[in-house]
Amino acid sequence: MRLGLSILMALCSVAMFADTPADRAKLPGTWQREDGSGKGTNSVWVLEAKGDAFHITHSEAGQKVSEYECNTMGRECKLKDAGKQAKVSMWFNGSKLVEIETRGSDVVKRRFGVGTDDTLEVEVIPIVPNGKPEVEHYKRAPLAAASH
Repeated sequence: MRLGLSILMALCSVAMFADTPADRAKLPGTWQREDGSGKGTNSVWVLEAKGDAFHITHSEAGQKVSEYECNTMGRECKLKDAGKQAKVSMWFNGSKLVEIETRGSDVVKRRFGVGTDDTLEVEVIPIVPNGKPEVEHYKRAPLAAASH
C-alpha cells in the first residue's frame, strides 16, 4: 500500500513540474499547419497572450475564419466563426490551453499544446455530433510569414 502511494505521489509531482509558466509561455505565436511531409499548408493559428486572456485568430488559405479574445478562466465569450455566431470558453489543463466552441448545436473541443520540438499540437475533438478526434501539427511561422 505504501509503495503504491509513494509511486502515485511521485507521478503527481512529475505532472506538477511538467506544467510550468514556461510551458504555457510557448503557446503564443503564429503557427502554420504541416502536412504529412512536414511542409506548411494554408491553415494558420495566431495565439496572442493578453494577461489572463488569449486573442486567437484562425485563417485558412489567407482568409480569416475566426477571431476572438477570451479569458482562460472558463468564462463564455462570443465570436464569429466563418461569419456565424458562436461561443467559446477557454482554460488551462496543465500546460495545454483547452477550448470548447459551440456553434448552434455543434460542439468542438480543442487542446493546444507545444511539444519539446517547438511544434504546436492541436487536438480537435468533436463532442456534438460525436466524431473521431484528430490531431493537427503546426510549426512556428517565420517572422516574415507571421503577418496577418
